[in-house]
Amino acid sequence: MLGGITVNTAPGWYDAGTPGKLRWWDGTQWTAHEAMSAPVPAPAPAPQVTGAPAAGWYPTPAGPLRWWDGSHWTGLRVKDGKPGIDWSTTEQPTFAWVFGGVFLLLSLAQFSLAALGGSFPWNGILMLLVAMLWLAIAVQDSLIRRIPAPVGAEPVVIDAVRPMPGEQEGPGAGWYPVATRTTRWWTGTRWSQYTGTQYGPRATFHGVTAFRRYLIVCWAIIGLGVVATIVGIVLLATAAGEPVGIVIGVVVLVGGIVFGVLGGVLLLTSRVQRRLLLVPERPPGA
Repeated sequence: MLGGITVNTAPGWYDAGTPGKLRWWDGTQWTAHEAMSAPVPAPAPAPQVTGAPAAGWYPTPAGPLRWWDGSHWTGLRVKDGKPGIDWSTTEQPTFAWVFGGVFLLLSLAQFSLAALGGSFPWNGILMLLVAMLWLAIAVQDSLIRRIPAPVGAEPVVIDAVRPMPGEQEGPGAGWYPVATRTTRWWTGTRWSQYTGTQYGPRATFHGVTAFRRYLIVCWAIIGLGVVATIVGIVLLATAAGEPVGIVIGVVVLVGGIVFGVLGGVLLLTSRVQRRLLLVPERPPGA
């Protein structure tokens, strides 16, 4: 058979006689799926600090392995021998500080409106909780990035984090696109848990749990928006022409609509999140 393929050959991409292309062998026969024999280049990683170690898993002063992307530490770590992610992490800690500050100001405004109207500051408490969450994320990420770089250390590779990017287990290994500006490493026989992003290579061992939480957050935001919208309508209906009551009702109503739209947009983008977080079920090109 072509390329030495036999009925005992494992599924994978193999040379089937078409120049510049590989064909998928499903373990028993050739399929119609083809892929370029040359790997698809990954998106340009984040600039690496001169003299800094290459991306990989390195021990930290606290003990656990943590993912170093070539320029700074990330929220990806190995705990008790299992790869995962910190309770919170962000690629842009500056944005987390900004969001925390914005929601803090909004909470103060809500508390002021509630004081003027003599009502309980439900929205103020909610905004304050959101502000505290964003500020906690900002603090967490900032502390992680302050860990000294792993200068002179050697990357650690354990079975739990393999296959690593660059490992080849068959023909056609390389980076293949899974979303806009995002690729995933294909070893030639299986997908790895590593994606190539604009921030550098990232592990997705936490993908299943993260995607489930993402959906929960989407529906929670939508539910919050619906409740706030109803409350805002009720406040406007019972304001009896009082300016303060009308202002509070409008603010609550607008906030509910904003939250509802935000939740809906996040839910619509869940397909993109699925491709980013979950390992594809089919081989590249299939």
